[in-house]
Amino acid sequence: MKELIEELKSKFKIEEKDNFLIFEKEKIKEIFKFLKEKGFNFLSFITAIHYKDYFEAVYCLRNININEIIFLKTKINENEEIESLCEIYKGANWMEREIYDLFGIKFKNHPDLRRILLPEDYEGHPLRKDFRIDTPYKNWR
Repeated sequence: MKELIEELKSKFKIEEKDNFLIFEKEKIKEIFKFLKEKGFNFLSFITAIHYKDYFEAVYCLRNININEIIFLKTKINENEEIESLCEIYKGANWMEREIYDLFGIKFKNHPDLRRILLPEDYEGHPLRKDFRIDTPYKNWR
């Protein structure tokens, strides 16, 4: 595992901090294809964190054969997009839709990027720091 992390660092200029591998979002497809070829073929989860001026997308990959897990994250600025992983990991589909729905992060080349939890006409994204909890929804019954 140590060798793999060193290879990632040198090949993709990845940093390691607090057990996370931090990568540039422009390299997402290259990195995840590489990791899948190395046996990390199970995408456990994707989530996001909203800070004041930017987001972080957090990914968890598993290699079930050797019982290893890798956490990766990248920074996404407001109004930027990140490439979808649906082409590499089919399970990314609904996780990316959930992040889009709740945070408003757009995934380029996603096959069906639309809300998954909230109604299509819902305004706002409830897991963002700037979301007002008292925002009314006109169509609640």
